[in-house]
Amino acid sequence: AAQEEEGAFFDDGREIELLHFVYSHPNIDKIRDSPEGVLAAIDEYGRTKKYLMNVGEDKGRIVTDLIAEVKPKTMIELGGYVGYSCILFADA
Repeated sequence: AAQEEEGAFFDDGREIELLHFVYSHPNIDKIRDSPEGVLAAIDEYGRTKKYLMNVGEDKGRIVTDLIAEVKPKTMIELGGYVGYSCILFADA
């Protein structure tokens, strides 16, 4: 599990570390062109390396269920961090 940290939870290099983690992942070929694979790799990094301020699996499911129910023609997300919710919502 990711270690509890004091101080910064962002902008300390973890975002670049995440990029390297994903691109050097042993399953990179399965991750490519797979929104679910990218999200799983981001979740894995957040669980095993450093905490990430993402919507996450549980809250994300609530939003994607709502997207599936309402089926909006247009959706706008204000703000972003590492693209997790953008990938999640676009794949809903």
